Amino acid sequence: MLINNHSIIRLIIFFFLLIFALINGLFWIAQQHFSKEQIADRMQRFALADRLIHHQKGNFDSELKQLMIIPSSYSSEILRTKGESLVSFPFGKMMRYDNKIYFIKFPPPDFKFGRPPPMMGDSKFLPPPLPFPFTTIVLQDLKEYSSWKIWGIFVAIDILVLLFFLYLLRKLTPLHRLKDAIINFKEGDTRLKMSSDGKDEISQITREFNLVLEKIAAMKEARSLFLRNILHELKTPIMKGSLTTDCIGESAEQERLKRIFNRMSYLLDEFSKMEQFSSGEWHLNRREYRFVDILDHTCDILLCDKKNITIKGENSDLMINADFQLFSIALKNLLDNALKYSNSKPTLIILSHSIEVCSIGDPIPDENRVFSKPFNRTYEGSESGLGLGLYITYSILNKHGYTLEYQHASGLNCFRIVLNQSN
Repeated sequence: MLINNHSIIRLIIFFFLLIFALINGLFWIAQQHFSKEQIADRMQRFALADRLIHHQKGNFDSELKQLMIIPSSYSSEILRTKGESLVSFPFGKMMRYDNKIYFIKFPPPDFKFGRPPPMMGDSKFLPPPLPFPFTTIVLQDLKEYSSWKIWGIFVAIDILVLLFFLYLLRKLTPLHRLKDAIINFKEGDTRLKMSSDGKDEISQITREFNLVLEKIAAMKEARSLFLRNILHELKTPIMKGSLTTDCIGESAEQERLKRIFNRMSYLLDEFSKMEQFSSGEWHLNRREYRFVDILDHTCDILLCDKKNITIKGENSDLMINADFQLFSIALKNLLDNALKYSNSKPTLIILSHSIEVCSIGDPIPDENRVFSKPFNRTYEGSESGLGLGLYITYSILNKHGYTLEYQHASGLNCFRIVLNQSN
């Protein structure tokens, strides 16, 4: 599942990772503080035990037990060799061995020439002289510090945050699918159906979206059926009328009837093309073609000779990636307009990245230069068309990724097809 940089899901994942890192960082700080408090408590009790060593009385062992400390059977050599040093302080060291904490009490230094003066050392760290011979003492800490509660709280919080994140992600996943469905709907797929069993807002939106799709699909099918039936029913009498007109002797009335039936047939074809564009039923079959081949086919559709068009650059090797039939129709509409609305031969200019159709005529009013909308009556008069030619041309080029531009200069109407060869 690809996620863009502005996605809500991406934002939630970022904040989850931030909160998760913050929680774990706070736990690490708490764990470090708890460890320091353990060491401080042990050092305090070992300091009290150190005082008891220097002031031993008859109940020395009992007083040590009150501090949760007992003499150890391990020798200092074993602890120094195999143990782990935790803290060192004057005349003593705290060690860990076999998951237990020990305190090694070193004998005070032997000052053969008396105790040092104050400037040679800080007297507050010097223990009082012992009244008896002293050997290295090893004490064991009986007090156990359990951190399982902190670990339990930490793991529980992490699990709750993770479950909440997964729940939220699960709730937002249909939103991503809904976005894909809307994109597919924009491309013309109205047969989508998304499951929506939940009761949250996203599920409600999904259900409403499904209802809208069903309604649009029904309306589209009804419209398509209606238009196709009308076109079919109208083509039959028009064809019969054309055949009947041919049976009439040549006269002004016959020519008039022929123009009327040809006009009606032309309008039906325009309506059919417009219906196909609006319903999205046109699918491109793109390949590389020589433009001169497309031009030859366009002239065949127009039933006109190339001599009626001034062509510049006919020997060009221009290749176009296009749907052959559709692109020919787009070019045909431009040439057809140029032939109809100009008293002189139109000019077709073939360039490396564009094709221009120019003809002498009046400019198109500004309000009618929006070719993305049909019914441009000002340019294609009511006697010649409904304004669908430029609309159809624009739609075909837009589907190809090409651009239709218009310019009027020096009495010339110029339509330019700008080709984007990367398409």
